[in-house]
Amino acid sequence: MPGPRWPYVVIALLLLLPVLVVGGLFLALGNREPEVAQAALLELNLNSDLPEFVPGGGSPLDLLAGDTPLTLKDQLDNLKKAAEDDRIKGVLVRLDDYGAGWAKTEELRDALTLFKRSGKFTVGYAQSLDERGYYLALVLDELYMVPEGSFEMNGLVSQAVHLPGLLERLGIGVQYFAFGQYKSQSGQSFGLKAFTPPVKEMINYNLDGRYNRFVNAVAQGKKLTIPQVRRLIDTNLPTTEWALANRLITGIAYEDELRDKLKKKLGQEPDADLAQVQDGSYHTLPLGKFGLNGGEDKIGLVYSVGLIVPGAGDGASPLTGDTTQGSQPIVDALRKAGEDDEIKAVVFRVDSPGGAGIGPDLVRREVERLKAKKPVIVSMSDSAASGGYWVAMDATAIVAQPSTTTGSIGVFSVIPNLQQLNQRLDLTPEVFKRGARADALSGTRPLDATEARLYNEQLYKFYRRFVDLAAKGRGKTAAEMEAVAQGRSWLGDRALTLGLVDRLGGLDTAIGLAREKAKIPNDRSVQVVELQTPSNVWDNLGGFFTRLQQAQTRQLARELLTASGTEPLFRGWGALTPELVRKHRYLTIALPEDVH
Repeated sequence: MPGPRWPYVVIALLLLLPVLVVGGLFLALGNREPEVAQAALLELNLNSDLPEFVPGGGSPLDLLAGDTPLTLKDQLDNLKKAAEDDRIKGVLVRLDDYGAGWAKTEELRDALTLFKRSGKFTVGYAQSLDERGYYLALVLDELYMVPEGSFEMNGLVSQAVHLPGLLERLGIGVQYFAFGQYKSQSGQSFGLKAFTPPVKEMINYNLDGRYNRFVNAVAQGKKLTIPQVRRLIDTNLPTTEWALANRLITGIAYEDELRDKLKKKLGQEPDADLAQVQDGSYHTLPLGKFGLNGGEDKIGLVYSVGLIVPGAGDGASPLTGDTTQGSQPIVDALRKAGEDDEIKAVVFRVDSPGGAGIGPDLVRREVERLKAKKPVIVSMSDSAASGGYWVAMDATAIVAQPSTTTGSIGVFSVIPNLQQLNQRLDLTPEVFKRGARADALSGTRPLDATEARLYNEQLYKFYRRFVDLAAKGRGKTAAEMEAVAQGRSWLGDRALTLGLVDRLGGLDTAIGLAREKAKIPNDRSVQVVELQTPSNVWDNLGGFFTRLQQAQTRQLARELLTASGTEPLFRGWGALTPELVRKHRYLTIALPEDVH
């Protein structure tokens, strides 16, 4: 006869009680409004890559791990509130370790420019800056850097290391399949020993676009000629002293000297404590407090961030740390938007360099179904290429930034062959199979001629479907779409002229277009509702522990790979395993160019 169960219940409750108490405490603290002094400074810490979306919500429980991530939208909302808040007199933008991509930087530039129209000041401060950080800082009123800091303005570079030669030395054969002559920088770095002329053309074309945009911004911001800016770039000395001598920054100051300057701007006494509020605290103030984001009409906001894979899981590759997002949560959010009559339109924010397997198509199909009920506006962030474009192409309209990497309508697949490596290591695979091609993708042998032909034919059908669906979604003929497809990545401004996107701008532009398509009158306020935010403490707890576990797994994997000397094989991509090839079959991953 089993014993009484109550002792186990008591133990479970005792174990759970600290979690509930701590969770409740942090949730309560998270609901308290921060104190903001009169004539205060808002400090924005842009010292990260500014994620679009944090799975699990970034709840107050993240404080337990020292992790309180603010998204790009959080910072954009902070600037909107600060413009309306009479207590805020200016913004300090800290730019150390700034890591946001070019398109996000453009969105922040637009937001800071709009904030300045409120008559409030903007000041930047950094220990080190590169081109992207400086591109953002150019719209600020003043920019200070520390003595002996680093100011890198020596131009842009796009680079890749081709792995097939190394793989051959290790005894790993590579069979590379691709459709689209421009497909792609990442694909060819894993499949070929050198880029083909079309891919080199694409890389140089996009690099020219970003470089010229940067040069023009410096020339406009500093009242220089284009030749003068190019000369500065070519003669750059990466020091703050050089930047000051060439009048590219306002001044050099230690932290205490900066604080004195800010106090003076705020009208404070020199010996007073600087009246300021941090972005993390200010973020907790609701938009509604300032008459923003209100109204009965709602616009849903759904995110697709990272490599799109089939299934339910959000997380990261344990080998690369690259963000992945399962298709099912995206589909669920889109479906939820379709069933909610209060939601008049949906903005689908995409920041994805690609996808694998059927994941992107499942999302695309749900976008297509939702569009039949209400407008769906895609807002592209840094990248919406390959699988990232696949999920976007059936939307009512697409909005992108001038620097968004988009398109890449093409496919590639790399099939590893470990036969020679096994022989070198005296590994003896024993294969038992039923069916002549049962072991074709096992990695223990190369594909034979028939298998390679069949695989290539299937990949081509996949490419043709991509082109045909893109043509249908964008209102073009297949021949018209083929001319801009071929696996080529385009920057957003060029994608606009080619008909791959409909308008240039950021999230606010997409929201405005959504209300326009939904025919919501201009004199009526709308409320933007995020549809993937955890709804209760249990979801927050789950997201918190999931991210903690993922971080630990990634760190352990990196340490093991570094210690073994095999890290270069997996850097930037996680597809060199037979298991992943078998799972996803036709890999359509296209990582964005590494331009910095």
